[in-house]
Amino acid sequence: MNIFKTILENKVLQTILLAVLVTALSVQNLLFYLNPNTSLFVFLLMSPFLFTINKNQKRLRFVWISLALIILYFFFKLQILFFLSFSTFILFLIESNIGKINYLPLFIILLISPYSYFIFNVFGFPARLLITDAATAILSIVLDNVSNNGNNIIINNQLFSVDPECMGLKMVGYAYATTLLFISFFEKKFIKKLSFLKVIGILTLSSIFIILVNLFRIVLIVILQAKPETASHELIGILCFGCYFILPMYFITKWIIKRDKNKPIVSTKKRSVNQKFSSVMTFGLIAIMAYLNFNRDNYRNNDSDKKSNKIELADFNKTITENNVVKFKNDNALIYIKPSCHVLGPDHSPTICWRGSGYEFINIKTEKHNHYTIYTAQLKKEDEVLQTAWWFDNGKDKTISQLDWRWKTAIGNEPYRLINITTTNQQELKNQVERLISKNLF
Repeated sequence: MNIFKTILENKVLQTILLAVLVTALSVQNLLFYLNPNTSLFVFLLMSPFLFTINKNQKRLRFVWISLALIILYFFFKLQILFFLSFSTFILFLIESNIGKINYLPLFIILLISPYSYFIFNVFGFPARLLITDAATAILSIVLDNVSNNGNNIIINNQLFSVDPECMGLKMVGYAYATTLLFISFFEKKFIKKLSFLKVIGILTLSSIFIILVNLFRIVLIVILQAKPETASHELIGILCFGCYFILPMYFITKWIIKRDKNKPIVSTKKRSVNQKFSSVMTFGLIAIMAYLNFNRDNYRNNDSDKKSNKIELADFNKTITENNVVKFKNDNALIYIKPSCHVLGPDHSPTICWRGSGYEFINIKTEKHNHYTIYTAQLKKEDEVLQTAWWFDNGKDKTISQLDWRWKTAIGNEPYRLINITTTNQQELKNQVERLISKNLF
């Protein structure tokens, strides 16, 4: 009895137990979606340093956000909506039982979301090609015979490949987390509170410095010929991050917050919430999340793409995988037609799928075929080298631009599917690309 009495009287303990309960009842859905890597644990460990709690003020604002997101998840079946509903539910538990919190934890939620990983991978790919172009332009100022081909920089016939590791994509998340820690530190030091828009502004500014870090990092690695997985390669990355990100963002954040006029108003007036309503919403949302968790297979976007399923290609054996990917295979080529892409959903990128099969992408570049631009690359696994190409296709239009196909889908155009062709040699790849890119498949 004393244990139950203690729980009823201790709001912090109640919050922890309810958070553990909803996590346990949602864990299958979360583990299916979350990527439990080092970055996730780092962000979770640093999150307590970003919280400020006004114990005099209790709110219900996040319950409405969590409820709206779980309803949207029910209809749209986007896993990001379940994750965000779960996360804002945890914030609701804190605010309704302990006290009102600040804005910064919201940004940590977005950073640990797998959607950020998806964005880094999808948009990081074309960013690699753009930064390679910029690095080539800088190197050509100080060196002779510099050119680039896709993600490769060529100096005096010596090849330097700008791979994901050289882009430092893992560094991106840590950079944003560092920025949030700077904001939290200087807010407390100067007793200020930045508006939501100013926090976004500082994070946007940090994005510019992240690009500069990667650009100068690549330039120095090429000039010093620091090979991957060497001490010099890692040291250049650390020095660039310190000089071109940590130092400028530290002083810029300090300058902005010190001169900001928005001081926090910490109300001493007690503001409570309707406990009966709060309890009903708490257990109601826990029940909904538990139901959706244990029936998660019914709430995934895995519907069959009827138009893709009807496609037939001569001289190919056709199968449809359990993920509704249409697969065509013969002795010389393998063609995947991925299901139609949702405007806010993942794009079935081959850069993720092939890596999952143990292949490394090399010699990535863009090529023109029939006035359409496509991606081409080589897939390397031990001694095996394959040729691959891919683009987004809705029948009439072919594109490689993420923004282009997502915008056109949003305004009502025919959905786009990802076409991925892989062959054993370049001539066969060219033949198959020319064959498919000239057709209205859908």
